[in-house]
Amino acid sequence: MSLQFELLTESPAQWTPALYVIPEVQKKEIKPFFILTLKELEGKPDSRVSNLTNADKYSAVRAVVRHVARLRSAIKEPWNQTDIQIFLENLRFSPECIEELTSLLCTDKIYESIPKHLRVKPGVVSLQWRIDVSLCQNNICAENADPHRCKEIMQQCTNIILIFKLTNGQTNTYRLSIAKFHELRFVIASALKSMIVLEKRKCMRTD
Repeated sequence: MSLQFELLTESPAQWTPALYVIPEVQKKEIKPFFILTLKELEGKPDSRVSNLTNADKYSAVRAVVRHVARLRSAIKEPWNQTDIQIFLENLRFSPECIEELTSLLCTDKIYESIPKHLRVKPGVVSLQWRIDVSLCQNNICAENADPHRCKEIMQQCTNIILIFKLTNGQTNTYRLSIAKFHELRFVIASALKSMIVLEKRKCMRTD
């Protein structure tokens, strides 16, 4: 499974309402719905939306277009047509609609006008880390430090280097002191604990 497809299918439960309507969408409706959604994303809503007689079908297509458009900012390469096609097949679009919508969604130029506040931040593909003691060694040699002073220098000058590889192809490197690293650990642990508590609430259950 490709990274792009994983992003597209991240939250399958969000499509449950749309699955009842999507099979009824016709090919001739795809492009008009697509254009209306694109205008909305660009901050130029069309007044014709309020007069649509097939509002349910428009809402379903709109949700798909918004989802794909927002995720485009989180990846480096243009959308892979096969991934888009399989994603749309899983949503029960007809073959004719899949062909039409895939062609539109894989036109990369359309995403240039999406406002920044609607874009999705890139995710983390991998994390590497290492401990840098080179500054400690230099300071210990320069001071000709005794064992007690060596321990102090190691505590003060040791750095943890974190290397994040992101879904958009970027690689970010961060250098943290031991104190800042423990602070980061605490923040992440607190966030995970809060998420676990939140997931146990009835309103968050999908079953």
